Amino acid sequence: MFVNPEVDLEDIARVVDVQWLAVSTRLVTRNILRNGFTWTIFVLVFIGLMIPGWIPANVVLLNPLGSVVLSLVFVFIVICVIWPIFEVPRRGFVVREHDFLYKQGILFTRTFSIPFARIQHAETTVSIFDRIVNLGALKLYTAGAQSVFLGFEREYAHSLRAHILDRVRDLDREMVDEEERTTIDGNEHRS
Repeated sequence: MFVNPEVDLEDIARVVDVQWLAVSTRLVTRNILRNGFTWTIFVLVFIGLMIPGWIPANVVLLNPLGSVVLSLVFVFIVICVIWPIFEVPRRGFVVREHDFLYKQGILFTRTFSIPFARIQHAETTVSIFDRIVNLGALKLYTAGAQSVFLGFEREYAHSLRAHILDRVRDLDREMVDEEERTTIDGNEHRS
């Protein structure tokens, strides 16, 4: 029979008590490269649209409002490109017995907790920018979502994936063994 006892709040593990491990500092370089590349493409497209006159250059460059908007866009682009310098050091992860924790964010900190019992599949991916700095990403798939975690050394990402999948298999075996014991003991509840 299903029993759902109350849990004492003092017994719940607190995330602030966790010893977070830092992601690789090369993630800063990777993200600056990615952001710089992305914004370079947008700027080149914008300039390309100005050359044939589809975006009037005199409105953008000679108009005071156009100059202010262009300056604000430039400042925004610079902030986007250098943002990883401040954001990446605030990322961290922990591999615990029953789950994987990952935190990120400056203005709003998000903490992800993915129980191994919910993971259906795990994989590592390496993008072009990851390849440049020898990093890899860990993707964890659960029933309703896919989560991507950046900033792992490539070899570490592979070993972390293998560890997580081993742990998932162990938990699956434990659940099957528990079901078999329940069936053998005659305590199985039948509807």
